Amino acid sequence: MDGSKEVPKTKTVYVDIGHCTSGEKNPLGVGGSDRGFQGPGYTECDINQAVGRKLMKELDTMGFYVVPTWNPDKPPAPVPKADDLQRRIDTVNRDVAKYGDDSIYISVHHDSDKTGRGGQCVYFDATRPNDARKLAETIQKSAWQTREHDKSPLCILPDTATGKGYLDGLRKTNSIGILVEGANVLNSRDRALMPMNEFQDKEAKALAQGIWNYFKLKPGVERPYSSAIRQRFGL
Repeated sequence: MDGSKEVPKTKTVYVDIGHCTSGEKNPLGVGGSDRGFQGPGYTECDINQAVGRKLMKELDTMGFYVVPTWNPDKPPAPVPKADDLQRRIDTVNRDVAKYGDDSIYISVHHDSDKTGRGGQCVYFDATRPNDARKLAETIQKSAWQTREHDKSPLCILPDTATGKGYLDGLRKTNSIGILVEGANVLNSRDRALMPMNEFQDKEAKALAQGIWNYFKLKPGVERPYSSAIRQRFGL
C-alpha cells in the first residue's frame, strides 16, 4: 500500500458476501439457505464468508468505512432470493441516501464456470462503464500483482455478459459496483487452493489493495462533507 497519502475515512466500501442468507422453504415449511456451489468439504458460502471477513478487516485497517450488506456474525434468517437481494440493495441505498459520501460496492463470490477457467473474474455495471470498469481494472491488476500463482488472463466483463443479461445487485445499488468471482471450483488448482487460509488472505489483500488503488486514481470524486458525514465520523 502506498502510504504517502491516506485515503480519507469518509470513503465507504459496501461489502456484500454472496449467497448464505437466501433460500426457499420446502413444503413442510422448513427453511434452507442458498450455499452456492458445493466443493470438496466446503460450500461457496463458506469461502465467500471467509474472504469477505478478511476483506473487511483489511479495509478497516486501511482506514475505510466498511458497511457489510449483512452481518456475518449475526446473519439474518434466510428468505427467498429476490427478497434477500432487495434486502442487500436497501442496506446500501439507505446508507448512501443518509450520508451521501463517496462509495463503492463489491460483491464477493466464487465461481463454478463450466469452462474450467481458473483465476479471478470481475463483472462491472455496464450502465456506469467509466467508474465501474476502472474499479474492475484496478482490482484485477492488483490480483495479478498480489496473487503470484495466478497469471491467468485478466477477466473483466460487463454484467451484460452474464446469462441473465445484467446483475440486479450492481444496477440497483446507488454506488459504483462490481461483482468478483474470486476463483473457480471447477478448475482443479483453484478448487484445491480455495479453502486454504493463505490463499484467502492473498485474495482479500489483493481486493483491498485494488480498492485503495481505485480511490488513489480517482481524486476528483471527492464529495463535500455533509453535516451527516461530519456527525458520523466526528469531524
